[in-house]
Amino acid sequence: MRYVILDTCDPVRAARQFCQDRGMLWLDSADERHPAARWSYLCLQPVATLTVPGSDLSGEDDAFQRRAADIRTWIRGRQRTRIPGGPPFQGGVAGYVAYDAAPLFLDRFRSRHAPRSDLAEFSLYDTVLAFDLSGGKTWVMSLGLACAEAAEADDLADARITAILARLETGPDGNVSPPALHWTRPPVAIDYAASVERTRSWILDGDIYQANIAQNWGAQACDVTDAFANYLDLRQRTPAPFAVFGHFAGRCLASASPERLISADAEGRVIAEPIKGTARRLPDEEEDLRARQALEASEKDRAENIMITDLLRNDLSMVCRPDSVKVTSLCRLETFSNLHHLVSTIEGQLSDDRDGVDLFAAVFPGGSITGAPKLRAMEIIDEMELRPRGAYCGAVGYVGFDGALDFNILIRTIDHLPEESVVMAGGGITLMSDPADELSESELKAERIAPGLEKAERRG
Repeated sequence: MRYVILDTCDPVRAARQFCQDRGMLWLDSADERHPAARWSYLCLQPVATLTVPGSDLSGEDDAFQRRAADIRTWIRGRQRTRIPGGPPFQGGVAGYVAYDAAPLFLDRFRSRHAPRSDLAEFSLYDTVLAFDLSGGKTWVMSLGLACAEAAEADDLADARITAILARLETGPDGNVSPPALHWTRPPVAIDYAASVERTRSWILDGDIYQANIAQNWGAQACDVTDAFANYLDLRQRTPAPFAVFGHFAGRCLASASPERLISADAEGRVIAEPIKGTARRLPDEEEDLRARQALEASEKDRAENIMITDLLRNDLSMVCRPDSVKVTSLCRLETFSNLHHLVSTIEGQLSDDRDGVDLFAAVFPGGSITGAPKLRAMEIIDEMELRPRGAYCGAVGYVGFDGALDFNILIRTIDHLPEESVVMAGGGITLMSDPADELSESELKAERIAPGLEKAERRG
């Protein structure tokens, strides 16, 4: 590994310089006040890319195992000594998995919706910029791989670092104003309030305890320049600790996600942090305090959070050592730029015969955006929602050469597809859910990402 440390730290400027590059992935800790937001990463110049097309859903039953084997080969072929004191991520495999890929992870789940883009894309990155937001430094690192099978080459690594430094010196062109995206409800839109009532009836019938139902909005398609300009505007309005901008073959992803799906360090220590429970931040300090206190005291929100925490505890027990899975924080209040949330933490120790790919497969898709029990909740989601979720409620993240991994959940996300831009938002429905309140909450979440969106007509 070759590297250079710069005494500057400006991830926005660097990302603007490289946003046009196919395969550019910015793992952006935009909310620097969050305890998990020390590092941001700019992954560049992938030496190999694995794309999972929608056709894999109708292909061989072992499609996921074959793709996972490729990723494992990339990682295990490069297990190496880390830079002492360096960033947590020093190269490896990074990319996204769309929610539409769920049937690859849950054998008994089949969706009635045909995917409109790829199910996943992962790349092998030997060149990474790591931004130490608290230390004010930038690490520029490269292994110098010519391809996935090649040996490390110091000369090639040095050349890549030199080229990156030159581009950083030139700087990007002037600021690009974000386009005005006109967010409208689809011609045939979900009746969200009625869907809440229908979900409550399934709960009364004993099918589920909870399901996360979403609605969607659409806007015009954007090229990568406009999508990136829109993302910079989004991150300024609503900075988030697990934000992402990614330039992929079949889509651009722009996410202001506040939620981590799963993380594990190189020693296999696992952390999951589900979010359930939302309240709007208020400008008046006393009113905002009352909003926080009401959220913390909310029986409905706490019950919702506890159910998902228990689901994730069960998921982790499938790949972690017996008795290592513990809830270390339950329903604590976390405050973000525009919203308050209830967050819990579940920790565990990965079993010796399991790796990060097994861990990801055990928890995907996240329980906080499906429901409990997970499979039946997903079947109800599929019946109620009128389009495929696409990337929404999928995940973006990395698996390092040392085996460490960190993935978010793709909520508060714009899925920029070639034919349209899509935003989805929803909430966990329980027996205590009020249809009007749930409709307002889903629109509250969406309008942070899609200002001026068209809202549903209220009845009664």
